[in-house]
Amino acid sequence: MHLTHKIALRPTPEQADYFKRACGTARRVWNWALAEWNRQYAAGQKPNAMALKRQFNAIKYSDSDWLDENGQPWLEGIHRDAHSQPFAHLQKAWK
Repeated sequence: MHLTHKIALRPTPEQADYFKRACGTARRVWNWALAEWNRQYAAGQKPNAMALKRQFNAIKYSDSDWLDENGQPWLEGIHRDAHSQPFAHLQKAWK
């Protein structure tokens, strides 16, 4: 006998907006990390996820790419897992 459990998300409009922002954040961090990984690899370095994460943490609240139009870091409104997990996934992808 097969038992299944089906879960359906029915987010409020605010929750749906947050989910979109969190997914967009994860994608943008992944793209930044992948570009940086490839840059370091091409330069003959051996990149790793923790070093990239430290590098990202050093710039995420000051670099203009990560600030909104008012100069405020837009990552503050997104849970940290959305911008920390892409580094672990990138490390796993390159193993």
